[in-house]
Amino acid sequence: MRNGHLDRTVIVTVGTTAAVAISIALISTDDVLKNQLIAVSQTVTAWFKHDILGRPIPSPPSKPPQTGDKLALEIVSPGGVEQLRLIPVPPGATTTGYNVARRTKLLFSTSRKDIVKVNVSHFSVNFADICIRQGLYESAIRNVGYPIVPGFDISGVVSSVPPGCKDFKVGDEVYGATLFGGYSQVVGVPANQLRKIPKGVTPAGAASLPAVSLTAIHALVIAGFPPLGMSKMKLGTNRTVLVHSASGGVGGMLVQFAKKCGAERVVGVVGRKEKVEYCKGLGCDVVVCKEGKSKAEWWKEVEEGNEGRGFQAVFDANGVETIKSSYDHLDMTGRLVVYGFHTNMTHSTSLNPISWLKMLWGAMRMPSFDAMMMCLDSRGLLGFNLSFFENETDLIGQYFDVLNGWIEEGIKIPKINLFDMTEVGKAHELIQSGKSKGKIVIRT
Repeated sequence: MRNGHLDRTVIVTVGTTAAVAISIALISTDDVLKNQLIAVSQTVTAWFKHDILGRPIPSPPSKPPQTGDKLALEIVSPGGVEQLRLIPVPPGATTTGYNVARRTKLLFSTSRKDIVKVNVSHFSVNFADICIRQGLYESAIRNVGYPIVPGFDISGVVSSVPPGCKDFKVGDEVYGATLFGGYSQVVGVPANQLRKIPKGVTPAGAASLPAVSLTAIHALVIAGFPPLGMSKMKLGTNRTVLVHSASGGVGGMLVQFAKKCGAERVVGVVGRKEKVEYCKGLGCDVVVCKEGKSKAEWWKEVEEGNEGRGFQAVFDANGVETIKSSYDHLDMTGRLVVYGFHTNMTHSTSLNPISWLKMLWGAMRMPSFDAMMMCLDSRGLLGFNLSFFENETDLIGQYFDVLNGWIEEGIKIPKINLFDMTEVGKAHELIQSGKSKGKIVIRT
């Protein structure tokens, strides 16, 4: 504000950004592009009203539940945490993943014979949920759209099983992966995507595991470090790995699982000194802390930590800030596995024009890789997100069996930050701030 008046430049910029986004969206025939452009318009407009005009952002009207209704949390449209709202799940209905009912928020009936109904006690919050809320998660837009009930990880009690189901019975405590639909008190899940909660694991702890564990296991498999029970073949004689964000949810699992998959040396990278000892406890042979160091300094420590050799595998969810250097530190036959782009994303709770420009700048700076040089160097670059499980559901079952075996062997469960279902907005803000430690779990 200047002399009590709004800066006209700000108004024009916001108005132009929103207008251009809406105009392109209206003529676009691609649902993903259309929804992402609408997301730009809505989030910029919401920022302008709240941060510049000082007006509260109205939340979507709630749908009052009836007596006996279960509840779910949906994201009405792209935007801030105000777009989260509780909705009733009518008696007999469940939320479900899009591999069960595409572009459907509530499942009333299904022809599938393998659906287990679970009364959910806990579900977890992942950074992907923030991307969904901001309109940035492609598979959520393509396969479901808005409104959407997000959520990938659940735990709870089986309330009904399909005819002929031999793996579960009513009353079993289970956990599993839902492929969205997990922010709910009742979910319909294919039996193959569920497992009984192992002894000694709490329901909250179990709900923290699926997304981070399945990501870590699949990353190791495609990097040439399959669980020893799945394959005896080893790719190359160098068995060293580098794990960025080694204290994070996926990173912590990668450290532990890599050792179980035959890694001889695990070098972990963290951003703060207080995380060093934690990562050593997970199994890191060397921990490099970036705090107070230049990029060149901490990369030199990484090299020294691996005795000057390249790595057989590097696991990187940082994005533009590290991906090129990660590739450059591969040994011959080494593989860089990318499963996220955290440094490309904003940690601001409001997506203002500057945030969008930063994300655009990050996308423009993404490195390219020469296929011919990759062949000559015998190096590889692989990437994935868990949406591929829609077409590879058998892998979910195999990976869960591996995970349960490792749980029985004593892997460390992530530290749990517990919130109530009415506090999901606070949980989103915490994970978006980048200050959370461990896993955020919601108690229903």
